[in-house]
Amino acid sequence: MPATTPAENVAAVNSFTSYTHTNTYPFISPNTTNLSGKSVFVAGASKGIGKETALALAEAGCSNIAIGARSDLSSLVDEIAKRATAVGRSAPQVVSLQLDVTSEDSVKEAADKIGQAFGGALDVLICNAGNLEQWVPLTESNPIEWWQTYEINVKGTYLLNRFFIPLLLKSETKTSILTASYGALGLRIGASGYQSSKFAVCRLAEFLATEYEEQGLVCYAIHPGGIKTELASNMPKYMWDLLHDEPALPAHTIVWLTKEHRLWLSGRFVSVNWDMEELESKKNEIVEGNLLKFRMITS
Repeated sequence: MPATTPAENVAAVNSFTSYTHTNTYPFISPNTTNLSGKSVFVAGASKGIGKETALALAEAGCSNIAIGARSDLSSLVDEIAKRATAVGRSAPQVVSLQLDVTSEDSVKEAADKIGQAFGGALDVLICNAGNLEQWVPLTESNPIEWWQTYEINVKGTYLLNRFFIPLLLKSETKTSILTASYGALGLRIGASGYQSSKFAVCRLAEFLATEYEEQGLVCYAIHPGGIKTELASNMPKYMWDLLHDEPALPAHTIVWLTKEHRLWLSGRFVSVNWDMEELESKKNEIVEGNLLKFRMITS
């Protein structure tokens, strides 16, 4: 029987693989990955998942790492070099940018600078910048705060892909990773801005995968786990018990996603809590059933 409520839908998606994870595990470890020669841009890299992802890329031997955020990133530049050399990798070329993903000029300038620094191409774009407004019923919400969630989560993701896809298409990996959420599947009172914006991000991933499939682009919409980040603290306190995953889980899963061009997974929703080895074993089932996409059930 198909899920009939948002809660049932979330539970069904969460159990897509028989085993789920809350922390990293050997199959996705950066230590078993070689990203030498790859160039990656992490937007929203100053803290939390974005920062951990940049460090995991360095640990995996990524040659060129660009990091962007509104806040200062100078300390992260040093951390990236130290993380790489600590595990016997060469220190990558790092490009650090002050970035406002809601500004067309800022994102375009970032694309120009990264293109110049990385030889006109980019292997992987990681759209990690996000916003979560205070959860209150819609008529009690602050219009500016509510719309800011769309500005960052949807417009920011659009602008990043608008200006970076030309660089991605000149690379071998051609991968765009969008940060979605299980929130896209749910319907929590007070979460109208955040959850509907993440629903839009999932559909945007389908559009990108469809529009650029013939040119080789792959795009995934990922659930990054339940992490105790500054952003997540805006959720109601009764939901904080759901924040039991470690930042290394999404970071290392993203590294796993970047190391291979997975056309069969493009345009689909991917939870970092799933077991990626089991997910790979479901490749034929996913493709034949056109699974992990939003569809309306009529019967």
